[in-house]
Amino acid sequence: METNKESHMKNFENLQVSTPLELNNLTVKNRIVRSATHSMLGNLDGTISSAELKMFDDLASNEIGLIIAGQFFVSKDGIVAPGSNELVDDNHVTHAKKIMEVVKPYGTKVIAQLNHAGAKAYTEDPYGPSAYNLEDGRIAREMTLEEIESVKNAFVRAAQHAKDAGIEGVQLHGAHGYILCHFLKPSINKRTDLYGGSSENRFRIVREIVSGIKEACGNTYPVFIKLDSNDLEDPTTYTEDVKFMVKALKDLGIEAIEFSGSEFGMKKYSEHNYFLERAMELKGDVDVKTLVVGGVRNFEDMEKVLETGADLVSLSRPFISEPDLITRLMNGQEKARCVSCGKCFEAGEKRCILNK
Repeated sequence: METNKESHMKNFENLQVSTPLELNNLTVKNRIVRSATHSMLGNLDGTISSAELKMFDDLASNEIGLIIAGQFFVSKDGIVAPGSNELVDDNHVTHAKKIMEVVKPYGTKVIAQLNHAGAKAYTEDPYGPSAYNLEDGRIAREMTLEEIESVKNAFVRAAQHAKDAGIEGVQLHGAHGYILCHFLKPSINKRTDLYGGSSENRFRIVREIVSGIKEACGNTYPVFIKLDSNDLEDPTTYTEDVKFMVKALKDLGIEAIEFSGSEFGMKKYSEHNYFLERAMELKGDVDVKTLVVGGVRNFEDMEKVLETGADLVSLSRPFISEPDLITRLMNGQEKARCVSCGKCFEAGEKRCILNK
């Protein structure tokens, strides 16, 4: 007689989310992605900690097809907080290699999210594409062209470090108010030189970073990107910008685009797949692989994401609460226990209040 566990397992195997996917240069065993998440567990020197390695083991051993590791910061002056993971020097590479050793037995693929915090950086001298008012009353200053060049080079070097560590690709963090996001947002980027003023100019730094990574790491080394699906201050211009960017990224050979949203922290638990509709509008008919994150609670939500036209399903906070969520769902649990309270953004070894 078939057990409940065997029945649930068979149901999972019949879902689209369980099927493998071939990207341009990477094959994943299923459509489930752990979206990049600041672990708050890193060592103070920027290296991967033993607690993080346990986290990667917990995730990979529970049916996740792709882990986007990090965020990894590309320069010391671009970290968002002490203990942030970095890919700046050889010591970071040595420790990052351990991630790949941990996940290898499970067939889970890993890419590294690369980021520079820009105006949000943990520094006495924050900067961004344009002057920006910080929450503590300070003003982040406008970057010089020399600093833009330095940041571009830092992203390329970090990608080289990721490849040296055996990590199978990188994702540029172009969302959630970090430096690339600020370059892309018309409401924030007020530059009047080659890096501001038009859709092409606001996109220029991303174009040059992607091209630089392809040149340094090889044209087949996978490069992903994460984008906000909206701009609360100038939604119309930004929407047109992203439609332009999607086509440009396709031409640059981007592996896949992950769509999030600038207001993800304001979403309620009752909302499901809350960036899906905007993501599909922005993708349009461009033949580029897409990931959608936000409000995914169960297998029904995952199937809806794929049926609507996305290729992969991303989850972040549900995996903070339950790294074994997919196994739990396969064994009959109805939905994630995460209630989107946002308390996991506060530092602490037990990030989910449901674990305390």
